[in-house]
Amino acid sequence: MMDEELAAQRPRTDQTPAPEEPDDQQLLERIAAKDKDALNTLYNRYMTPVYSLSLHMLKQPPLAEEVTQDVFLNIWLKAESFNASRGNPRSWIMSVTHHRVVDVIRSRRRTTTMTDPEGYDTLERLPSSEPPVEAQVAQSLDRERIMRALATLPDNQREVIELAYFEGYSQSEMAEKLSQPLGTVKTRVRLAMQKLRTVLQEDGYE
Repeated sequence: MMDEELAAQRPRTDQTPAPEEPDDQQLLERIAAKDKDALNTLYNRYMTPVYSLSLHMLKQPPLAEEVTQDVFLNIWLKAESFNASRGNPRSWIMSVTHHRVVDVIRSRRRTTTMTDPEGYDTLERLPSSEPPVEAQVAQSLDRERIMRALATLPDNQREVIELAYFEGYSQSEMAEKLSQPLGTVKTRVRLAMQKLRTVLQEDGYE
């Protein structure tokens, strides 16, 4: 009887260990193969940050909920477009979110044609080797770090970054809104991005 009790108390060594949770990249690979369970897992992981960013930018819960659904639909349809050599899955997911929110903002905002006597519009239409400013900022997705970094910028530089990232303005639209030449806006964006990169790197952002 004693032997049976001792045996019952001993830890079992034949139990199958619990499977490890797949990482984000593995989930995206499975989603690309149309694995619905993988999509559900990714949704549970990222629903809150996706919704939070959408709500912060849109200020309207129903729109933020709609964008959240759109984002995960886009991930389902385009998961194979994720490229690990260009960033991590979180950055990609949040960048998808940001671009979708910007689309919504721009569709809801009346657009106007800017007349630029200095000819800067021609320059802006030329292909650029750098991604759009909002895409550059979207790569830095740790909100606390972004806000700390933004606080270090001069007012005029912080203003253009906030207009681009949080309100979806193009550089031409910023120039019109601020009544500044497009060249001035471009310079402010360039200096702001340089400063942000330096501050974020000092803060441990890779």
